[in-house]
Amino acid sequence: MKVSRTDKLIYSVGAFGYGSVNQTLNNFLMFFGTGVLGLSGTLMGLAIAISTVWDAVTDPLVGAMSDNYRGRLGKRHTFMAVGCLAVAGLNLMIWNINPAWSETIKFFALLVGLLLIETFNTVYSTPYSALGFDMCQTYHERTSIQSYKTVFQSAALLVPSVLMGIVLNPKAVATMHTATSGYRVIAAITSTFCVVTALITIIGTFRYRSTGNKNQPVQVNVPKNKVSFLSEFFAILDERNRVYLIAAYAVALSCSAFLTSLGMHVFTYTFHFTSLQISFILGCLVAGVISGQPLWCHVSSRLGKKRTVQTALLVVLSGVCVFALLLTARIYLPNSVTLWLLAVNIYLIAVGVGCIYSLPISMFADNIKLESTAMATGFLTFCTKCTNAIVTFVIGLILDLIGFQSGVAVQTWQVSTALGWVLVGGVTVAGLGAWWLFGKYQDKAPCNVVSYQGETSNATSVVR
Repeated sequence: MKVSRTDKLIYSVGAFGYGSVNQTLNNFLMFFGTGVLGLSGTLMGLAIAISTVWDAVTDPLVGAMSDNYRGRLGKRHTFMAVGCLAVAGLNLMIWNINPAWSETIKFFALLVGLLLIETFNTVYSTPYSALGFDMCQTYHERTSIQSYKTVFQSAALLVPSVLMGIVLNPKAVATMHTATSGYRVIAAITSTFCVVTALITIIGTFRYRSTGNKNQPVQVNVPKNKVSFLSEFFAILDERNRVYLIAAYAVALSCSAFLTSLGMHVFTYTFHFTSLQISFILGCLVAGVISGQPLWCHVSSRLGKKRTVQTALLVVLSGVCVFALLLTARIYLPNSVTLWLLAVNIYLIAVGVGCIYSLPISMFADNIKLESTAMATGFLTFCTKCTNAIVTFVIGLILDLIGFQSGVAVQTWQVSTALGWVLVGGVTVAGLGAWWLFGKYQDKAPCNVVSYQGETSNATSVVR
């Protein structure tokens, strides 16, 4: 069954709202915690790492619950409805932490808020991702719907970026404590988007729900015992090819982790850009990710998914080399010239990053059985988020090791320069590692669907 463009759009809209919340947290939280709340880099890294690991643990659990749920709203839509409402409320709570509180209270308030929002983010996002797999069950259709979804996820990044340039003082330093009210306004707007767009997707894709036997009572089932659950969970690793893909995707996303966790620090302290200028840079980042989606769809139809992802990683690594040159030459160039050169470079890097966001998910869908899509999706996010937790904690430690001063508007020359090189080094190592791991992966033929156990069947025979 071919899914219409309208249905793909309606489904993808659901990524915009919760994506706005997540992008605000991913891009601003480390910066907000160290620059506004005054927490040390180590404490911020620890809080984010703990919540990310917890998020990783809940993904397969929620995935199993969603796969086995039987209710009137369907096994995906019920979870999505609960999740979007909770995420919206918890998002407001996190950005309302008072900088005047003691460091201990601020740390634990932030940690509790992150643990809760990550839990309900999983309640929404894991069934939501599985819904896309349920809707599109052929090789190229999976690539198509993931590209639609990535466009809206990328557009979500633009929301906090634009609001930053409007709500915060465009010419002010973004670390000022007076900016806390601006962050709260941004949180209120993104929470509203989260609820509205999720409801559009829930209502618009309602006919794709799977309710099971109508005579079966409403219930949530997980596998019969812990042994069977763990067996099914780790069965995803039975095939070496799938292991290479998961590892490659997790390492590739580390590139994004360095960009999002350190980007605000580098733009503010290393290049001394204002809130409006940073908003412009982030806008170029979004434009690159979005505009690259049709390009990579076209390239993958010619080269295959594996070679396309490797090509995208080379684009990212080339852009990082140019970024290193700009980092070195920034003292010799006017600020306006540096801004425009950096904007073009960030755009090109983002074109490559956009492929990393979407295509590996489509590749993973080629390797899983259709009846356990949420379970498999949960396992994938478990692996990627554990990797992201480690990277984020390391970044927090590095901030303290290089002498970063939390809550200070201006850093020393040595610290500001070190921030830039940490970003360059992190993305380079992650990019090279991902390129090598993707090289070990064997791409699947377009006509086949592969289950956990490695059976191969014609795609047309398994469409439900």
